[in-house]
Amino acid sequence: MSQEQIPSRNEASEEQLPSYPFPFADHSLEVPQEYDHLRQQCPVARVHMPYGGDAVVPTRYTEIAQAFADPKYGAIKASDGDVPRLEAGAVTGSDESGPATIFSVSDARHNKLRRVIGPAFTVAAANKLRPRVVEVTQALVDEIERSGPPVDLFEDYAIQVPMTVLCEMLGIPQQEEQLYRESARVMISTTASLQEKQMQGMKLVQYLTPIIQQAQANPGDNILGLLVRAQQKGDEVMTAPEMYGFAMAIIGAGFETVSTTFTNSAFILLQQPELKAQLRVHLEQPDQLSKAIEEVLRVTPIGHGRPRITRESVQLGDTTLPEGEVVFLAPHAANYDDSVFPDPRTIRFDRDMQPIMSFGRGIHACLGQQIARMELQVLWQTLLTRLPAVHLAVAPSEVPWRENDALTFGPAHLPVAW
Repeated sequence: MSQEQIPSRNEASEEQLPSYPFPFADHSLEVPQEYDHLRQQCPVARVHMPYGGDAVVPTRYTEIAQAFADPKYGAIKASDGDVPRLEAGAVTGSDESGPATIFSVSDARHNKLRRVIGPAFTVAAANKLRPRVVEVTQALVDEIERSGPPVDLFEDYAIQVPMTVLCEMLGIPQQEEQLYRESARVMISTTASLQEKQMQGMKLVQYLTPIIQQAQANPGDNILGLLVRAQQKGDEVMTAPEMYGFAMAIIGAGFETVSTTFTNSAFILLQQPELKAQLRVHLEQPDQLSKAIEEVLRVTPIGHGRPRITRESVQLGDTTLPEGEVVFLAPHAANYDDSVFPDPRTIRFDRDMQPIMSFGRGIHACLGQQIARMELQVLWQTLLTRLPAVHLAVAPSEVPWRENDALTFGPAHLPVAW
């Protein structure tokens, strides 16, 4: 598809362009057909964003993987100005909404910071945490059984696991759960202003300050201790604002993504008893379970994706993009590309899986993806082992849905019985 077939930023009008994000049907997580149509007709398409003008949306796996991995597609910073975006305020992760984050530094600095914190998020680190996650899920199901049906699979199960794990990994009190939730809610809000995000960031900084000061006096064997020790080696390793930014990012993003992914996947799978039965067959075989959870991740959308901005002129597929072009990358568009995942709308746990794009790719790929995978494996393993007859307690159309005001979407609550 040539550049001439895509209206330029100056030529395009709102009336000519499809509006993004493409809407999901009411009470549905079925990926919109617009991605399929564009993949065939214009795989690198210009769209009109809710704020800031027009952006480019690739819909094929190859171009999405390229843009995620190529450092010439940079994370958006506050200095980029009023860019095309989903949010009313600043793009989440830009450097005006709180302390310095891993998204607001140079690529070289970014890579250095990830090397410092990376050992806490490896496959080995995730497996070390697995027994604790098993213990937490078993205790939660004990409580679920005591209370009796119906229960809310989001509040009573999904969100409690990553919340507990992250609090213990960071060494922060779980009693402040509401503060963490509110911080995450504001962080991913599409309606909160820059000022609201800054105020919530300040509130979290004020809360963390005495905890970090205590950790500086006596660093523990946890992520906060790791951050403190790195910061104490000097600014060349990690600055104090970067230490705060890391802690806040982990609090804000860690439990939100896992709990939403599990809840959304449960909404999908519990409507198809034959798939639930197939998944149960894989529970006791680690390799099979791992493969099945990759398929669950592939088919489960939780948000509309993330933006990048071109730092120089680039070639995306057959299209040349100028410097300063916002490119919106939707993982579910890549995960549903039938040239890579044949019959993509069919869930097959024995699929010969290509790498999925759910966690991104390249230097900005999700830092916590191995822990997220492990948590999802244990969440499903414990639930289907202990409550094999679990099912939706209400019709899918009656499941309470989230308001359309955040970067993530899906059920707000998931009533189940067994």
